Amino acid sequence: MRLSHLALTHVRSFEHLDMDFEPGVHVVYGENGSGKTNLLEAIALLSTARRARAGRDGELISWTALAEDPLPAAQLSARIDGAAGSTTLDITVMTRAVRDAGTASTEPPAASRRFRVNGVARRASDLIGRLRTVLFSVDDVGLVDGAPAARRRFLDVTISQLEPLYVRALQRYGRVLVQRNSLLKRLQERRGDAGELDFWDQEAATAGAVLVRARAELLSRLDELASDSHRDLSTKGEQLRIAYEPALPDDLREGLCEPGLDSRLAAMFRATRPLDIRRAMTLHGPHRDDIAMLLDGHAAGSFASRGEQRTLALALRLGEVALSRERTGDAPVLLLDDVLSELDVRRRARVVAAAYEVDQVFITTPDEDRPRIEELPGARRYALEGGTLTPR
Repeated sequence: MRLSHLALTHVRSFEHLDMDFEPGVHVVYGENGSGKTNLLEAIALLSTARRARAGRDGELISWTALAEDPLPAAQLSARIDGAAGSTTLDITVMTRAVRDAGTASTEPPAASRRFRVNGVARRASDLIGRLRTVLFSVDDVGLVDGAPAARRRFLDVTISQLEPLYVRALQRYGRVLVQRNSLLKRLQERRGDAGELDFWDQEAATAGAVLVRARAELLSRLDELASDSHRDLSTKGEQLRIAYEPALPDDLREGLCEPGLDSRLAAMFRATRPLDIRRAMTLHGPHRDDIAMLLDGHAAGSFASRGEQRTLALALRLGEVALSRERTGDAPVLLLDDVLSELDVRRRARVVAAAYEVDQVFITTPDEDRPRIEELPGARRYALEGGTLTPR
């Protein structure tokens, strides 16, 4: 799989970009703030239909378009070549209302998104996974020592690229959760009938079972693959373990991949209603899941050094690459956002080796001399300045 063409219009620092890319390694260098991260995040957005960082969609639209266009919009387009042929993907992000002339705001406007696959209007779920990517970032250490939400996002982005049914279940579960919590709030205020929860409990259980089962299966295999990568990267020989921590009562944590999980989850939601009503929120379910990351049996987020956490995060991403190839028979596109400069020689060599195990990789760096030419023989190099990408 490879990205053969990329076009960006009014996307953050890129007013206009239109480039063809061959298979192999592509190194993009430029000063900090030149838009290197914007480039890789645009590619990732075409892969996952989700922003790599939290924020409003309006932030994707360039300030020039926001200031000058009556209906500003950002356009992202790509052509993907794979074993099944070529596919074109398009995402349009536009503001919902005309900005009044002469007004200025530091806040991005509310925006909506439209998706097309091969020129035909589609839902986001139909676009996700057509281009599979793995994004390495210096922020990945947050997967180890950050909040559970970051680890759930990692799970959702990874599985969504591999399982279309997961995407739809995730969207459905999110909508159901909003409705259930709204009803719980009314019941707390003694408005409404608790019997109204029957429908939402079953809906949450049906969608939630898809999420829980997929997460349990993925993490069981990722534990093995990431542990193998960690042994190659670590200099101390620590044992890495990754385990799923579902936000379920103890008696439901076994047999997550066995038939009947949806029925057991529905029973759980019914049993926890009194406490949920008192708290006016759903206290159990995949929206509160987490991942345990252990080094020699100790929680890595609390006890590992910064360097050990960075190595763990890198092993996790390398395991994700191997898992994507294993599940699909086709390697993902690697996106390495200024990570090589953070690594020592040994770990940098391991990442470079991974780059040559896939069809295509994009590497950003602030230094045009690093990584050195001899480290990445045959790599194509580009200078990024003023929103312009120039082959060198």
